[in-house]
Parts: sequence; C-alpha cells; structure tokens
Amino acid sequence: MATYTTDAVSLLVYLVDALPREADRVFAEAEAGETVLQAPSTALAEVLYSVSRDKDVRGITLTGTPEDARQALVGNGPVSIASVADEELIEYAQVGDQFSIHDGLIVASHRARDTDAIITTNDVISDAGYRTIWK
Repeated sequence: MATYTTDAVSLLVYLVDALPREADRVFAEAEAGETVLQAPSTALAEVLYSVSRDKDVRGITLTGTPEDARQALVGNGPVSIASVADEELIEYAQVGDQFSIHDGLIVASHRARDTDAIITTNDVISDAGYRTIWK
C-alpha cells in the first residue's frame, strides 16, 4: 500500500476542500483506505495553530476549533499522526541545514518512514530532489 507524508499546507487545503487534482486523488484514496497519509505531529500542530487563528486558506477562512480540525483530519479523517521520534531526529540532523525547521521535519519524517512521496506545494523540497505530489 502506498504511503505518503503530508505537510501542513496540504492538510489546511484539504480542510477547505480546495486540493488540486493529483493531491485530491491521493487524499480520496486515503479516505477509501487504499493509501496511507502520515502527517508529522509538527505539521498537525501547525494546522491546529492556524485554525485557532482563523487563517485564510485559498480565499476561505478556516472556522471551527482546533479540535474540530483534528477530528476532521485524524479522528474521522484519512490522516495518521507520524510522531517525531528518534528516527526522525536522526534524519533531521542530516538534512536540517538545508531546510526551515518545518520543512526539515517533513523531509525527515519522509526519509525515516520511507514514504512514497511528500504531498506539498513546497518547491524547496521538490528542488532538493524529493518526490512531491501537488498539481
């Protein structure tokens, strides 16, 4: 079964139902139980922070509580939490100087868990040679 790492942006765009075709296909497959979506706990924390601040995503203002968002993504949704553990920190130590802390933890999780790709809009990650899905 294919497994993907998701970043905070993809999770936020999913919450407002505005994913582009390729990313939406992967999320739909995860909703159907055909693929696995893993979000590093740091990415989920970013989402909860954004929701608590009523951040605008793709012209849509996020509403609801952080717990509503957590439930929509993890409790009742297609995402599983990929806790940042020693394996991710070992990978982060190898790539951290190439990325911001948030991007570095996404890449570290992807590497530590050997996922198939990263669902992200982030060109820095794709330009570094990591397979990404978005369009």
